[in-house]
Amino acid sequence: MRTYEFCVIVPPLDEATADAIYGLCPDSSVGANHGVDYVAFDREAETLEEAIRSAVSELRRLAVKPLRIELDVPDALAS
Repeated sequence: MRTYEFCVIVPPLDEATADAIYGLCPDSSVGANHGVDYVAFDREAETLEEAIRSAVSELRRLAVKPLRIELDVPDALAS
């Protein structure tokens, strides 16, 4: 498996939802960049598509509506 890095742009998140995301998705980081909220993932999967689908599915389980996917991780999170 390979680790894929991507961000899911989401509507503004409250603290309880961010905590729930961390609980369900330990491979994620919640943040904001220039007023845009996102959930960044370092997701292990066979393919990028599988990684994105699983992340989106988990966010939807928490009633978080993904707005778009970006393959660029914000500079603040880059290692």
